[in-house]
Amino acid sequence: MTPMRALVTGGTSGIGAAICRRLALDGWHVAVAGRSQERADAMATEIGGVAIVGDVGSSTDDTVARAAEALGGLDAVLLNAGVILDADLSHTPDADWNLLMSINVLAVHRQARAALPHLQASQGSLLITASDAGVWGEAPIAAYSIAKRMALTMMRCLAAEWGPAGVRVNAICPGDTAPGMLTTTTGRRTPGATDGWLPPPLGTILRGEDVAAAAAFLVGADAFRISGTGLLIDAGMRSSTTAWQAHPGVGR
Repeated sequence: MTPMRALVTGGTSGIGAAICRRLALDGWHVAVAGRSQERADAMATEIGGVAIVGDVGSSTDDTVARAAEALGGLDAVLLNAGVILDADLSHTPDADWNLLMSINVLAVHRQARAALPHLQASQGSLLITASDAGVWGEAPIAAYSIAKRMALTMMRCLAAEWGPAGVRVNAICPGDTAPGMLTTTTGRRTPGATDGWLPPPLGTILRGEDVAAAAAFLVGADAFRISGTGLLIDAGMRSSTTAWQAHPGVGR
C-alpha cells in the first residue's frame, strides 16, 4: 500500500515534532518543514521523512509546492507553525501585531490556498493548529489569542468552501502543553516557560504526544466525515473556570 503523504509546518520542535513522529509511526511519509536546516534534517532522518526548509512568513514561501514535489503529492497538510507574545493588549506594539498576524493568520491562509489543488487531487485534509486561547480569550497573551481565534474562523470558512471539493478542514486547540511554545515575537522563550502552570482536572499538563494523537486522528481515515471542527485538547482545564478565577493572570 502506498504511504499517505503529509506536510507538517513547524515540525522541528514541540507539538509539531510530536505530530511528525506520530504520523511516521502510523505509516505516513512526512515532509518536515521548519526554518532550521539542521533541525529539519535531524527530524527527517529520525522518522524517515524529508526536510523542507523555508520561512512561512514570507509571501514568496513555496514550502507546500516543494513538499508536494518531494512526496509526489499531499494527502494532508498540517499547518502548525506559529509565534506567541507574552503581553496584554496595552503592551503589544504594532510590530508585534504585524508579526503575529503574518505568521498565525496570513501565512496559514497562503499555505492553505497553496495546498488546495494537491488536497483536492487526493481528497485530502487540512489541519490548522489553533489554541485553547482562540476558544476563550486570554488577556496575558491577548494578541496571540485574537490571532488564533481568527485561525479558527478561517478553518470554518475553508471547511464550508472546500467541502464540495472533497477536502476536509479542521483545527486542534491545545491547552498548556509541555515544554511550552518556544517561538515568540522577540526570539525564543527561556527554559522554564511552563513554571507556574496550574494542573488541569485530569491532573497533568499535556504532552506533545497527546496533541499529536488527536491530530493523527483528524487527518486519518477514521475522521472522514469530520470537517469544520475545532477540537479542544486541554485535559479538562476549560471544563471549569475555578482555577483561572482563583489565580488571575496565571497561565502560559
